[in-house]
Amino acid sequence: MRKLIKNDLSKCVGCNSCIRACPISEANIAFFENGQLKVRVDNEKCIACGACLAACQHKSRDYDDDTEIFIEDLRKGVAISVFCAPAARANLRDWDRTLAWLRRLGAKSIFDMSLGADVSTWAYIRWIQRTSPKTVISKPCPAIVDYILLHNPSLLPYLSPVHSPMMCMAIYMRRYQNIPDKLAAISPCIAKAHEFDETGNLVSYNVTFKKLEEYIIRKGISLPDEPGNYDHHQAGFRSVFLYPGGLKENVEFFLGKALRVDKSEGQSMVYKVLDEFGKENMENWPMVFDVLNCPEGCNLGTGTMHGQSVVKMGTTMENAGKGALSDRECEYFYQLLADFDGSLRLTDFLRQYDPGCRS
Repeated sequence: MRKLIKNDLSKCVGCNSCIRACPISEANIAFFENGQLKVRVDNEKCIACGACLAACQHKSRDYDDDTEIFIEDLRKGVAISVFCAPAARANLRDWDRTLAWLRRLGAKSIFDMSLGADVSTWAYIRWIQRTSPKTVISKPCPAIVDYILLHNPSLLPYLSPVHSPMMCMAIYMRRYQNIPDKLAAISPCIAKAHEFDETGNLVSYNVTFKKLEEYIIRKGISLPDEPGNYDHHQAGFRSVFLYPGGLKENVEFFLGKALRVDKSEGQSMVYKVLDEFGKENMENWPMVFDVLNCPEGCNLGTGTMHGQSVVKMGTTMENAGKGALSDRECEYFYQLLADFDGSLRLTDFLRQYDPGCRS
């Protein structure tokens, strides 16, 4: 498994901010080097939640993704198709021109991951209807999955088998669009690299918004004047799926509010709540527990340019998906689920968990 979080110990002053921020007590190791206290990450226990990156004020912590090798391979002519998370609209300064630049570099096709959110929503609804689980923990978030796999395996039987929107997108591209190329995800999440590794390497590159934007700036790249576009229709549920409580809203939209759907998010809270969840009597558990690692959801994930206005980001994403769940469009979404029933196999979008996959 890849070691995603990295240390520059020459910059570490032993302030312990990373230890205090980390939800995993064993994921940081304090030691003395030449009489100076240092803290290094234990990547065997790290879930790549990103809390230490935000906490470190001395730039000792950073992360690796696949941006450099992805662009290098495009320039070499490697056949690569791309899918891009909808939060690109709020995280890349010129997201549509960036898509045009990637296509000029050689990207064979570019898909909006919103379609993967539609497929994942369909899979959740149909799986719940077919299996009637007593309770299920949602899992679009790879840091949550890694936490359960590594640190709380007692919750594994309750972890949803439905793939995340990104993996649903990759499976759809490969199996239903017959795209043979290597697949690259442009994502807001560091930990997605672990998810891709754990699910058979269907996705070859995890390219985060932050590293991609930094690459464009550092290299002084002039983006094309014309905007780029996607190679399929506009999807529907994406406007809310990746916000905190987004899955909750989608489940309630189709199955009604009679089902209890609880939510929790943010590194400082969600892992404590998951621990409490496992200790409670099952009669107190919700039907669906919608959990995310990042306090603002994937739109301001661990691999994004932090420091931007959350309010402005919310406005950007709301405008991009305005009216996606309005009453006048209800029939469209019910028809979309029916179309998926006729064209997709639910089993293609379900995952089995291997507690040893991080070893």
